[in-house]
Amino acid sequence: MSIMNLKIINNDRTIDLPDWIKFAFTLGFYLNDHGIKDMKPINIIISLPSDRFFPLFVAMGILDKTFSVNKQEKSIRQAILNLKKGSRIIYHDGKVSRKVSVVSFEPSTVLKDQMLLMIKGPKVEIGVPEQDWLEKFTLLDEEYDEVKRTRKVSKKFTLGVESPLLVELYTKQNLNKLNFYPGDKFYMVGNTSQLEEDMNEKIFTYNNKIGSIKDFLYIHNNNSYTNGKFFSSRARRWEYEIQSDIPVIFANINSYLKKSHYFKDNPKIIITDRTDFAERMYLINQDIERDITQHERKIVTSELVKYLELSNIVSPKGIEFLAWR
Repeated sequence: MSIMNLKIINNDRTIDLPDWIKFAFTLGFYLNDHGIKDMKPINIIISLPSDRFFPLFVAMGILDKTFSVNKQEKSIRQAILNLKKGSRIIYHDGKVSRKVSVVSFEPSTVLKDQMLLMIKGPKVEIGVPEQDWLEKFTLLDEEYDEVKRTRKVSKKFTLGVESPLLVELYTKQNLNKLNFYPGDKFYMVGNTSQLEEDMNEKIFTYNNKIGSIKDFLYIHNNNSYTNGKFFSSRARRWEYEIQSDIPVIFANINSYLKKSHYFKDNPKIIITDRTDFAERMYLINQDIERDITQHERKIVTSELVKYLELSNIVSPKGIEFLAWR
């Protein structure tokens, strides 16, 4: 299943997804599938009657394939084998979950053709065979150069994705495999307090399960699984290493004008609201025109239009967009 199967809760009624939400989801699909092509990142600017919720729906589209693709056990094994000495992971011993450090990989002397993952902490120092990796481990998006002390996982710390709505939509088996693929799939720049407020509204339903945008976006470190990062457009500086292959969503004109220099090589979508100040609209138009002419970018709006048509998505009235690489 996918997010296209969701329904909207509207005044105690359940209705089909409106065209503009399907359109936002599909832009997210496009950024995920075609964000970089021939080593060139896509750039999209879109003009809307209102920008509220739209950037969050685009992020949901980017994440949909992450939730829905059935990862094979072979690729999960490789994700674990890629761990380095000092990498922090969560070990589940039945009663307690602990953060431990990776020590090494060694061939099993008992189980033929299987590896042991050696882990270490004050109260645990063992080798765990491959056949138990899926059950015993949760990967974290953090690394250290040296082995650190183990510590119990706080009760405030959530392990994995437990949303009833997502379980119904994607299956528990698929969601369990997310534990082995933590890491950012999108960046979003904007008014973070407003974005997080909008995330909490219970607007979705599927097979009698109700949820919000927050069920899909894991942006805080109180969960073992994270899939994105919010950046405040008001912050003076960020202490964070930006990865250039991750799509960035600028939630409004102001966020682009202030922070676009951090994301020069990223695939990006810029959300604009036609009620914004004329001066800001002029500045962003000038910036885009300069980028296209100085760097000999190619206009690829027709490519995006074709993608929408093949996806049976109609561009809603009142929405205008431009795409270039």
